[in-house]
Amino acid sequence: MKYQDPAVKVTNPDEALQLLKDGNARFVANGLVPTDYPAALAKTGTQQSPFASVLTCADSRCTPEIYFDQGIGNIFVVRNAGNFADREAIGSFQFAANVLGSQIIVVVGHTQCGAVMHAHGGTVTNLPELDGILGDIAPIVKGASDWEKEGVGMNVKAQVEALKKAPGITVPVYGCEYDVATGKVTWCC
Repeated sequence: MKYQDPAVKVTNPDEALQLLKDGNARFVANGLVPTDYPAALAKTGTQQSPFASVLTCADSRCTPEIYFDQGIGNIFVVRNAGNFADREAIGSFQFAANVLGSQIIVVVGHTQCGAVMHAHGGTVTNLPELDGILGDIAPIVKGASDWEKEGVGMNVKAQVEALKKAPGITVPVYGCEYDVATGKVTWCC
């Protein structure tokens, strides 16, 4: 099995989604494809055509290039605490879809998400920027009976809906959850 050649443009959303699903299956099975990084750099040194865009958490355990088994130039990634579709994330995805040709956007939540846990628990840090992030997520997850089993999914679904409603987002938007203990991605929406 070979990873998606970054010089070959994917033009079908279904194919883009399947590439991510297949990549995660390889990751979970410990069957990552060998990647020739110098060759990928040569192909992407002057251009890029990522087939998918991913909004994921900044958590150090959540690296979509690895758990989706993709090489340089294949996915356009935006990361922030709590995988929140803020103004900067939306603008980045507008660029990825409309300029770079990304075929899909995927919002990835994850188990053991500290941002969701603290937002659900009402944590106040007295750090304005961090409290702003937690404050944005808190109303989304406040009704969750369990922050992890229910809250993470509620946040993913809310971000998927926000991206679907954003101007200039004309590609399909999907949601999933990544398990930091097993590496498995479960698709939810």
